[in-house]
Amino acid sequence: MSLGDALCQQVLNDPLLALGKPQDCSFQLLHAVWSIEKLVSEFVSRRCNFEIVFFERNRYLTLYGGDDTSPFVVSSRRLARTILKAHLMRLDIPVTTFAAPAGDEWEDFADSKQPMCMLCNDGSQFVTVECSDLTISAVLLQRRFIFHMLSDGIAVVSLEAMEFRGSKIISFVFEQNFLLKLQNRLMELIIKCRNTALKILPAPERNRLGELSTVLTIEGIEIWAKTAVDDYFQANPTDTTNDALFAVFLLHLIVLPHISISDRSQKPVTLHPELESKLRYHVMPKLFDAFNQGLQKHGAERRPDVDGRIFLNLVAIFTNQPIPDEDLAGLLGHGPADAAKSVAAALHQHVGTGRLSFSPAVLSSALGRWQHDELDSLPLPDKEVPLRLLLPFHNEVFDECLKPIHFSLEVARSETTPSSSPSRSSVVDDSEDLSQRTGWFTNTTTFTDDQHWHNSRKITEGFKEKKLVLYGERQDDDRPLTRKQLASLRKKKEKDQQKLMRNIHRHATTLTGAKGAPLQRMVIPTSKRSIKDLGTQNEPPCQRHSDLSPPVANPRPRKEPKSQQPKLNSTEKLRQRIKEEKAVKTLSESEVWWKQQLAQIERLPTPEQKSEYLGRVQRNAKRMEDSWLRTETLLYQVHLDVSRWIADGGREEPQVQARYCVDILRTVTEIHNIGVASDIGQSFVRSLLETIGFPGLDIFKLSSSIKPPETAKKAITFQTVRFAHRDRSKPALYPFLTLPSHPIEFQLEHYGVYMDRSMDGQADARVSFVPDAWQRDVLDRLDKRESVLVVAPTSAGKTFISYYAMEQVLRESDDGVLVYVAPTKPLVNQIVAEIYARYEKSLKSGTVWAAHTRDWRIHEPNKCQILVTVPEMLAIMLLSPVLAARWIPRLRWIVLDEIHTIGQQEGGAVWEQLILFAPCPIIGLSATIGNPEEFSRWLESVQEQHGFKYALIQHKHRYSHLRKFTYTMSRDRIEFKGLSSEPSPNVKPIYIHPMSVLLSGARVLPEDLALESRDCLTLFQAMWNVTNQSPKKRDQLTKLDPRKFFTQSHERLLSQRDVLDYEAKLKSLLADWSKEADAYHQILRPIGEALSQEHELCETTPTKRSIYMNLIHVLHDLQRRDNLPAILFNFDRQDCVFMARFLVNELETAEKKWKESSPQWQSKLASWEAWVAASKQRQKASERAKRTKRQEDDISMDSRSWEETFNPEDPLPEFSFAGPRASYSKAEMEEDIDFLIRSGIKEWAIAALKVGIAVHHAGMNRKYLRLIESLFRLGFVRVVIATGTLALGINMPIKTSIFVGDSVYLTALMYRQCAGRAGRRGMDILGNVVFYGIPMERIHGIITSKVPPLTGNMPLTTTLSLRLCNLLHGSQQASSAVNAINSVLRLPQLSLASDIGRDEVLHHLRFSFDYLRRTNLLNVQGEPLIMFPLVAHLYHTEPSNLALVALLQGGVLHRICDSIDRNPIDTKRSLVAVLAHLFARRVFTRLYSGGEHNDQILETFRGYARSYATQYLSETPDNTLPLSEEILLASKNVEASFISTLRRKAVKVGATSSFVANSGVTDSSLKTVTDLARTARTGLHLDKNAIPSLDELLALDGRVVNGYILDFFIHGQEKVITEANRIRPSDIWFLFEEFSLALATLQTGLEHYMKAAAADPSLESESSDEEEDDADESENEGETEDLEPGVTSTFLVKPVGISEGDWKVYRGVVLTKREFDEKWKAMWA
Repeated sequence: MSLGDALCQQVLNDPLLALGKPQDCSFQLLHAVWSIEKLVSEFVSRRCNFEIVFFERNRYLTLYGGDDTSPFVVSSRRLARTILKAHLMRLDIPVTTFAAPAGDEWEDFADSKQPMCMLCNDGSQFVTVECSDLTISAVLLQRRFIFHMLSDGIAVVSLEAMEFRGSKIISFVFEQNFLLKLQNRLMELIIKCRNTALKILPAPERNRLGELSTVLTIEGIEIWAKTAVDDYFQANPTDTTNDALFAVFLLHLIVLPHISISDRSQKPVTLHPELESKLRYHVMPKLFDAFNQGLQKHGAERRPDVDGRIFLNLVAIFTNQPIPDEDLAGLLGHGPADAAKSVAAALHQHVGTGRLSFSPAVLSSALGRWQHDELDSLPLPDKEVPLRLLLPFHNEVFDECLKPIHFSLEVARSETTPSSSPSRSSVVDDSEDLSQRTGWFTNTTTFTDDQHWHNSRKITEGFKEKKLVLYGERQDDDRPLTRKQLASLRKKKEKDQQKLMRNIHRHATTLTGAKGAPLQRMVIPTSKRSIKDLGTQNEPPCQRHSDLSPPVANPRPRKEPKSQQPKLNSTEKLRQRIKEEKAVKTLSESEVWWKQQLAQIERLPTPEQKSEYLGRVQRNAKRMEDSWLRTETLLYQVHLDVSRWIADGGREEPQVQARYCVDILRTVTEIHNIGVASDIGQSFVRSLLETIGFPGLDIFKLSSSIKPPETAKKAITFQTVRFAHRDRSKPALYPFLTLPSHPIEFQLEHYGVYMDRSMDGQADARVSFVPDAWQRDVLDRLDKRESVLVVAPTSAGKTFISYYAMEQVLRESDDGVLVYVAPTKPLVNQIVAEIYARYEKSLKSGTVWAAHTRDWRIHEPNKCQILVTVPEMLAIMLLSPVLAARWIPRLRWIVLDEIHTIGQQEGGAVWEQLILFAPCPIIGLSATIGNPEEFSRWLESVQEQHGFKYALIQHKHRYSHLRKFTYTMSRDRIEFKGLSSEPSPNVKPIYIHPMSVLLSGARVLPEDLALESRDCLTLFQAMWNVTNQSPKKRDQLTKLDPRKFFTQSHERLLSQRDVLDYEAKLKSLLADWSKEADAYHQILRPIGEALSQEHELCETTPTKRSIYMNLIHVLHDLQRRDNLPAILFNFDRQDCVFMARFLVNELETAEKKWKESSPQWQSKLASWEAWVAASKQRQKASERAKRTKRQEDDISMDSRSWEETFNPEDPLPEFSFAGPRASYSKAEMEEDIDFLIRSGIKEWAIAALKVGIAVHHAGMNRKYLRLIESLFRLGFVRVVIATGTLALGINMPIKTSIFVGDSVYLTALMYRQCAGRAGRRGMDILGNVVFYGIPMERIHGIITSKVPPLTGNMPLTTTLSLRLCNLLHGSQQASSAVNAINSVLRLPQLSLASDIGRDEVLHHLRFSFDYLRRTNLLNVQGEPLIMFPLVAHLYHTEPSNLALVALLQGGVLHRICDSIDRNPIDTKRSLVAVLAHLFARRVFTRLYSGGEHNDQILETFRGYARSYATQYLSETPDNTLPLSEEILLASKNVEASFISTLRRKAVKVGATSSFVANSGVTDSSLKTVTDLARTARTGLHLDKNAIPSLDELLALDGRVVNGYILDFFIHGQEKVITEANRIRPSDIWFLFEEFSLALATLQTGLEHYMKAAAADPSLESESSDEEEDDADESENEGETEDLEPGVTSTFLVKPVGISEGDWKVYRGVVLTKREFDEKWKAMWA
């Protein structure tokens, strides 16, 4: 929800807008209207779901524009607010007005809409260095409003802090917190302050609201304008000058529709000073107030149009020259002259009194005495900034790409001749020879990119010992390590590697497959083929070999099996006979074993005991591999179920009947699926089904082409229970053996979760399971090597796709590569473990897999067949010149898991780059894409440009349903007595029917709002109840009566496909009904109420205390219902920790209380204490036994008692959520706990782990996270409290997802990702979603929310342009590099984010090259220069990386580091201050100069904008508003002197919007890249985030800087950082690590530079291992200067040829990095 006044403030406070400014009488409304449409369109284009609200009490803040509260400023902003508000109402956006954010009307609105947040200003725009009382009052009112919203539970988003980056919106969010408990205590003080503030602020008139409408027309005058005229003349006495000015204002309104938008681009008008003062202080405030009153009283049909500068220009005409009456048409034109006559006739009463006249002579006479020579007093016009010539740039590949565009500003390729040179005066030639530039770090040596970004190790080399000398640990005296020390260090590295692999192995053993069974490793033989041997890319891949059937060369098209059996040769006949004999032998063995077990069962007295024993038999997995034996046990299970039913005391109750019928149907269905039941067994089942109510159901009906099983003639091994007479005509033997309802309704209500869920499933030899149709489609596409985007819900079965492609790659060759891209490091860890568990292959060189993230890696990434990585690392590898020729051609597949991450702001652009530069087919996987078709169209264009076929494969249905609940809460504390006790009735689950959302007024439901079969039945019944008064609706609904709709299904059980069809028909009919008038009250609300039983118990927002207090009881209830394990999602890290500690405290308190009151425990404890006290006697007895030398066989080997394993400190099972220890021993747990303690894990986390509770968020220790993930899969940890870290596809199967408390981060996407964790295919038949501590209205909003459309970012940045040049140069224009660049630059739409065309992209690219040339980063051939590493390796920090180069080349860092010898402490602190501003993402004030570089950026891209607009947009008018699409007059030839004067004086613009030019803004007057981008005209796309602007870094807006990096560098105290700087403890490691990596990159980049610039060529050589021992004895010639002892650096002395200033900067960086690393790493030692 957006606050309307905040939007108005944002527009009216724009410094470029000439409206309500103290020293300017302009009122440029057209610019303001364009600005507010532009601002709102930013939200609309990003598909935000929002409404606009106005609070009249907040209008003060819009009217207040600063310290100037003159009548002109206030009245101008008041009228502008009224017009802008009315204009917003005309748009297709809901706008609502309230008196104040209080009262019944607002509360009802807020309850019905349930806004997630309120978008408003935070008051920071008023804050200056010296704040007046007026400013403080305005800020107070703004903050008071924020406080009020938060107290109502509505989060607040700052509009002032908002940034529109690509397709994303970034801002600061204020959330409700514990401070709101102080509301009552603060309220009295705040009210007093508010009243004081209102007294200080200007008190505008109280206006009445109305709807808006039109301006003066030729037919006469609208009622609002007539009222304004009447009020003005009535309220103001006669004054000749004032009345004339008022008449001129009316004339300007009349003439405006006849003036083109380009002619309205006027500079400020200067009038006689006295007349200007009269206008500002007397006439215009009264005039504006009168028109404001008229608009608010009556409104207008169309947008009123006012233009202050047209009005002032018209006033200047009448003051400077007399005009006769008959010249009104000559002055304004015939149309305006006729309109003036009509208006005069409509205002005849004022004309008659002489106060109003449109006569030019009268107006000239009245205003002539204010004659003023405008030219003498006008300020000099803005000097047009000349366009610079583009510097030469000639590159064979890029020249070909840039052919479609041409530049008149480009320097000729050869020496420029006078005839070929540009002749325009607005062009300057500053194309100096950059190679001759002098200064700091200006060496122009070409860079060769063959080393890693953070050290000097060669990318393609193995790890060498000598690198440990240069970049590893050193001795304290800075001497290199000896061979012995090297060997020791190598051994330590090997041990660390072994330990790492052991952890991966342990991680892998906990992973399970789709059916919950442990993964089985597949040994793949070497193929002895390479990629070169495979030929074309579309060659069918090698097929996997299955034990069930031979490999299939081409499985499609699939044909029906023929009835004729194929002929077998003698060998095949022999094999078949042996197989049959073995099967008969196995069958006879199984029969003997089963009869023995059956005899044991029959001896048991009750059916319950027999069922329990049978369950143990069926859990014998090895025995159950025999199909006959499995079938026989299932038949016996049916027999026992019937026996138990007959003996059950409640056998006639519907619930009991339903339970037994469901059990029987489930067992019978499994018997049918096995397919080997004997004829007698089938007869038994058919008879039973007929008895209970399925007379026509024959699930054993076989196709005529299917051979009957070999066991068909076998007899059943037990005597079946008698449940019916042989003669069916007799009365039922047991009348209660029947369904409780109609068979169809019974299946819908009770059997839905057990229905067949396959979607056209058929056996396929390529996989080990029965794939659905969409899964077979995926397999076919992969076999043809086509790119695919698979969009399917979690649990649908996407996991196999990646591993099928991996197996293909491993089988087809020994050097082909598949890259698996995961968005997060935890997901990388999991995939690595899964690959380790799945595949084994012996390769002569390299490994099967490798993992690579930014801060760690396992194995060599370029020497493996399966690389698991994060997107940033793959982007670096794809753009690496060294890998372009050696590694990239080996790529076979790139798997992009969770591809919807492309829509995230952080890192989203990298995903786009991967897609754009992928040299092989891609596999995109996602469960949550809001606009798959739209995204797919862009993806298809990219893949086709690369030469790959592409397909979108969608599957919209989950395999297992998600059943949603909420929980009631008790206001009073309830004692927890242990998990074996009964859960409290005051905390109980409330079922949420999906269609209960109709109660909230939802009429358009998301596609993924699925209904279970029982939900369909209850929905039908609710719809039936509302048709009592409508026979037509009842007739429509009768067709959907389940008994009639499923008439064709009586001979078989219903399937999930049947239910989906029925669900679609119900929803379609309901959608038709909802379109009727008053459908909500007559239809939707009654249905919603019928499906919302007990929802009223969960309507209020609970306190955090209530949430914590009742949480243990919620988990207790879930435990009793067998709905654990569960993940509790809360998006605040501190809350996660607090909940874990609270739960542990509840368990420990209850356990302690139970122990104190339990005689049984006290007795057991006393026995154990006595046993412990007798330990010495037992030890002596043992020693005596040894002395007697008894024989070993005489000593009992099993003499351990329960006391030996008993520990009274261990949690009791009654007070622990920990699972059974079947796979996790106590010894293992103790070992893990010791490991966690050594790793610094806090005591509360250890205590929580012991009781099966863990916390998972990004701030937790990685070792701890990896352990709890494994223990969760083992079943020991069963309750995990997490933030969004587990929202992505981590393999942690759960039964229940719980959302604890509301949050602004609980979005539609986050809800679906988190909820999708529950109910995984093959493991659970149902998943549960619990909303806990969230009001019901908000739950409805979450359920009905739609996943936002997937949008991207502008990927072609300046840094990327530089990296592309490096790719070409370093790879020597390798074919893979050339193809990638050509493919990308030929795309019709490069970015998913916008409709930017190819020509505009090429223009942007060419001007980016020009900027890179001017900053000494590229040479004329497009080769990267030596400063390239600093920019490229810090690409993710753009524009800070470019700012760093500017500071280096501008000498700023040299001035700082000049005192490194005299004052090292202050020097390092100053250096940290600068670098922290660049790389710690904080505001950078003008402490150090950087403006010149920013001006250069501005001029470069100003030239780009003007050049593109001139070449492509000069013939396209810019006269359409961005959102309403209202078209203004573009140009019109009017023979009128006034309009001709305007056209002559109008400013000319090319790249700037004509609407912005309405305020006199020109292309040359814009001072920042931000202004250049936000004022661009239609058709010109300027993304300020794709331009290396330093506006944000150089901003002087008074914002407070959080210098946490500098503060820590000074004191090194973690506690101070968390308390004083308010940095979350869990964020410290990541923030400091990021800054340390930036320092490492800076140091390495400087070393690259110094190697290239130094005169000593030996710096480039690689010494041998033998030479390293004598390294300390060698001497360098030339000048030498040592670094400080102990500093790790490539250069121990200053190389020859390096200037003193450059050397000091390098030393300063090295010393600063060393000190910073020592301090922050010491915290984690």
